[in-house]
Amino acid sequence: METSCLIQEPQKKQKLNEEDEDIDGNSKCLSDLPEEILRHILSFLPTKHAVRTSVLSKRWEYLWASIPNLDFKRSLPTYFNGPIEKYKSKRRLLMNFVERVLCLRDSYAIKRFTLPCDVLGDAARVNTWISAVVRHNVQELNIYLDKFKGEFSLPYCLFTCKTLTSLHLNMPCILELPTTIWFSNLKNLTIEYVTFSDEYLTQHLFSGLPVLKKLSLTDCSWGGLKVVCISAPKLHSLSIWESERPDSSYGDGCEVLIFAVRLKEFEYSGELFINYCLNNSFSLEKAEITVFSNNTSAQVAHRMYKLLIGLSNVKLLQLSCAVVEVLIDAAEHLLHMPMFNNLTDLILYDGYWSVALDSVLLRILHKSPCLETLKFWKGIRLWENDDWILDPVPPCFLSHVKWIEVGDYDGDREEFSAVKILLKNAVVLNEIVIFCSVHLRGNLEKQENLYKQLIEIPKGSRNCKIVLK
Repeated sequence: METSCLIQEPQKKQKLNEEDEDIDGNSKCLSDLPEEILRHILSFLPTKHAVRTSVLSKRWEYLWASIPNLDFKRSLPTYFNGPIEKYKSKRRLLMNFVERVLCLRDSYAIKRFTLPCDVLGDAARVNTWISAVVRHNVQELNIYLDKFKGEFSLPYCLFTCKTLTSLHLNMPCILELPTTIWFSNLKNLTIEYVTFSDEYLTQHLFSGLPVLKKLSLTDCSWGGLKVVCISAPKLHSLSIWESERPDSSYGDGCEVLIFAVRLKEFEYSGELFINYCLNNSFSLEKAEITVFSNNTSAQVAHRMYKLLIGLSNVKLLQLSCAVVEVLIDAAEHLLHMPMFNNLTDLILYDGYWSVALDSVLLRILHKSPCLETLKFWKGIRLWENDDWILDPVPPCFLSHVKWIEVGDYDGDREEFSAVKILLKNAVVLNEIVIFCSVHLRGNLEKQENLYKQLIEIPKGSRNCKIVLK
């Protein structure tokens, strides 16, 4: 036994030596890669980790100084609950680190630069960094600035940067704009929490975007501006989110006019604090409107009506339940509901939909002659037993609606009655897909009983298939 042990010991040691050689070999192989590939690998690391590779060897000492992406996002926590002195220390280290990285930067261009920073009293210092990044022909710039008072001016060179293709500004402040603005290559623009105070210069900003394809506006305030015109000839996607009510001292709010002949996707989410008007949106393919407000005032209804007019060319439309709640009491707007001649897909979500009471929904159906797909993601109910509400039947039910989807189905009387009306009046329907609610998913017996009830419903279409999922 002892001999056996003596024989095995060198074998284990030999195996460990082989593994060490493999590790050393892999390390040498990594160092043998071209610098361009090594820089590409380092670009996936947070900048502080990329800088730490300088201790690996002489070759790695300044390799980080030419990496294409500089990301300081994880260098300072967004929320800090510790002692204020410790926070100040961490912030000071970040500020010094950013400055050192930019000072030691070689002539290589910067592809992406991401900086979160609590400005406090260092606005000039932050602007010096941004200017340095612009001089390095930056392509993607993400700036998250916080904790400063009053107005803020970004360096003027940023607004004429020829290499910039993507810009993200998150700045809860009044943004001062220069008189000259021309983003010749900017394709993606995101602006969050910015207040615009000068109508003339704001107009310059939104007209100096000749190749812009994607625009996102989140909780932007238009101050005392009366009219803002967004004119972007190549804009494909526009997203607007509003969750914070603007300062009432500015009056009734601004009107935002959108001229984008190539616009394909539009998304709005908020409480319709101001007017949004889409003009000449002939290419619109998809629109999603989510309203959080239960305010059914005539003013909000009018804003919704004007927004729907701008979406009249859309092919796919998603509406939240509150859209109907906003319009339901505005009878004068229902009479002038626009025609949706290109609409083929209508998706209704965020709350139960009532066939009997939602005259707005029925009006939209009557104004959508080419509708093919109708989806009720959160289900549909009929609160009355009579089915006269589909008299006259919407033309699309007689000629185009081929697919209906109903979600969150419990199988109660109100839901069953609504499905019954849909099946009776959709005379060219190919398939209706009904998704069971969470309560039904584990009850196979009840699912089978519901399916038997569904297939016995008289159908207007002989070819209609009923699927219960």
